This record gives sequence, C-alpha cells and structure tokens, in this order.
Amino acid sequence: MSPIRITAAALVFALLAPVAAAKEASAQHSKEGFITFVEDGRLWVFKVGSQEAEDFKAHGEPTKMATKVGAGPGGMTVKSADLETLDAYLTAP
Repeated sequence: MSPIRITAAALVFALLAPVAAAKEASAQHSKEGFITFVEDGRLWVFKVGSQEAEDFKAHGEPTKMATKVGAGPGGMTVKSADLETLDAYLTAP
C-alpha cells in the first residue's frame, strides 16, 4: 500500500471513529424508556425507539439539541435532541 493510501485510510478512520463509538449504547446510565450513549464524556439521552436515537446512531450529533451541563451522573453533561426528553430522563427513577 502506498503512503498516500495509508494516510487516506488513517484520515477516514479518524473521522468515522467518533461516530462508530457513539453507536454503542451505555447500559451503565440506562433508565426504563430511554437509550443512552456516552460520547466524549457527555451523556446522550433519547427515548427508546425514537427517530432521534436512530439518527444519532447513523449520523452522530443532531443539529438541534438540548444540553444541561453537570446535571448527569457524576456531574456529566447531559444532551438530547429536545428538552422534554432530557428533563424526563433526569427526573426518571
């Protein structure tokens, strides 16, 4: 393989690795009715079966989002596609 191809392959991996990592759900922070992902130390929260969760798994961070800094487990920042889902997760038992 030529050096240019190796460099291109490394670049593609570097760009796609964060999206691939985001596809793995975080069972550690799960609550009934929600699916969670940890990405870059931030907790992403979606309703189970929602289109937003599927879009996140396929494409990564949504264009519009709600964020609560330090509101999650261990002071994590919590993010979601909308404030309603975020608040519902934070108040769920």
